[in-house]
Amino acid sequence: MTLPMLSLTRAKLISVISWAIVVFFQSMALFFPVRGLPVPLKIVITVILLATVVAIIYTTLGSKVEKPDERAAQNNYKANSMLYDGFFLVFAIFVLLSSRLDIQAISLSRSEIILLFAVLNLLHDGIFLLYERFGR
Repeated sequence: MTLPMLSLTRAKLISVISWAIVVFFQSMALFFPVRGLPVPLKIVITVILLATVVAIIYTTLGSKVEKPDERAAQNNYKANSMLYDGFFLVFAIFVLLSSRLDIQAISLSRSEIILLFAVLNLLHDGIFLLYERFGR
C-alpha cells in the first residue's frame, strides 16, 4: 500500500491536530494522576498518543509530503520570527516582574518541558497555517 502525497498545508494541519492532542493529554497528565486511571483507559490513551507520534513523524520527516516553495519557506521564517518575538516579550516581562515578585529562578519539570515543546510546535505550525491562509 502506497501512501498518498500530502500537500504541505494538509501536512501542517495534521501536525497541528497531533500537537493539540499531545498538549491536551500532557496538560491532563500534569493535573490528574495517570497512575489512578483504569488500565483500559491507559491503553486507549497510549494508542492515541502512539498514532499521534506516527502522524507527527510522518508529516515532519515523510518523503510523501510536498516540498515547500518560496512562499511556504517565507511563511515558515515569519512563523519562526513571530515565536521568537513572543519568547523575547515573555522573558522581558519576566525580567521586569521577577524583582517585584522576588523570583530568582525558573524551575521546570520534565513534564512541563514536554508541554512547552508541544505548545511551541503547535504555535509554530498554527502560525504557519495562518500565514499560508491569510498572509501575503
